[in-house]
Amino acid sequence: MKKIIVSHKDGETCAAVLIDKELVAIYSSRNDNPQLVGNIYKGRVQSFLPGMRAAFIDIGRDKNVFLQTSSPQKFSVGQNVLIQIEKEAVGLKGARATLNISLAGRVLIFLPTLNYVGVSNKIHGVEKERLHALAKKIRPSGTGLIVRTAAEGCDENILLNDLAELQKLWEKISERYSKRKPPALLYSDNDLIEKIIRDEFAPDVEIVVDNLKIYRRLVELAPDAKIIFYEDSAQIFESFGLTEEINNLNRRELPLPSGGQIVIDKTEALTAIDVNTGKFIGRTNFDETILKTNLEAAALILKQLKLRDIGGIIIVDFIDMDSDAHKKNLMNFLRETAQRDRNKTKIVDMTPLGLVEITRQSSRR
Repeated sequence: MKKIIVSHKDGETCAAVLIDKELVAIYSSRNDNPQLVGNIYKGRVQSFLPGMRAAFIDIGRDKNVFLQTSSPQKFSVGQNVLIQIEKEAVGLKGARATLNISLAGRVLIFLPTLNYVGVSNKIHGVEKERLHALAKKIRPSGTGLIVRTAAEGCDENILLNDLAELQKLWEKISERYSKRKPPALLYSDNDLIEKIIRDEFAPDVEIVVDNLKIYRRLVELAPDAKIIFYEDSAQIFESFGLTEEINNLNRRELPLPSGGQIVIDKTEALTAIDVNTGKFIGRTNFDETILKTNLEAAALILKQLKLRDIGGIIIVDFIDMDSDAHKKNLMNFLRETAQRDRNKTKIVDMTPLGLVEITRQSSRR
């Protein structure tokens, strides 16, 4: 069963997503520090470096955003440009933008500037072919559609209704672009409550919320959902046993069930994760002990990547294994588990030094 716990305290809204009582995702948003990913701007080119194939765009914030360009694309200083933020600023690096606009609905992603049709990789076989044909049939000429996982089993009318809403939104954005002077925010994707309904809602979901204003809004957005107002004086996350696990998201060292641990170190260039056996010595032979620890670590690492939304390059130093069969077992487990991540996660390979390379797209700060 899927359950979403929503809490609002001191200007911050937090939502924890549970499946069968296990924490699988957490979202947060602060009123005084909104996130940029998904926002659409009418920006102004501040500089263009053809040798680097890069443009720096003023969107009215402290730092210009970085736009990677293709070799034929040329920009001039002062030129207006429609962009969408695809990656938050990290350290000294400004946010990253794209010219390929995408608008997410419940079952579709509308790509008004791209000629493309795709279907979620989590949908397979005949159903994938059916949805691909439907998307190709209903998409407006010269635009693109991606069918989301939530569309599985949906009929054409559901897809058409979602597309109609997204087209209306695109028309509003286009109108704002023609009327507003740069730099200007044309669309904000920073409404956490709308994101929860859009990305996490399911027919059997139960939502528990401790804020009356948010409760009323959820009832308005999802009138058919089971939404419960939490009136207890105790902290809502504490009452659902989530406080410790949420606090662990800030810890560098995390214990493994068998007694080992993982250590997470994040830098601007990459995230390094080390796996240690700790006091675990096992009850069988040494090789089996190492494999058990590495498999436990792999499960915890992939979960932490999702919960912390760690993106970019991740290098994992698992405990050395002599057995090729055990190495294959570990890599297969990593690849199978990574497929459950909504964000694109690729298990690249194991290097000759025994380091496992992972890349992951992050979506929020």
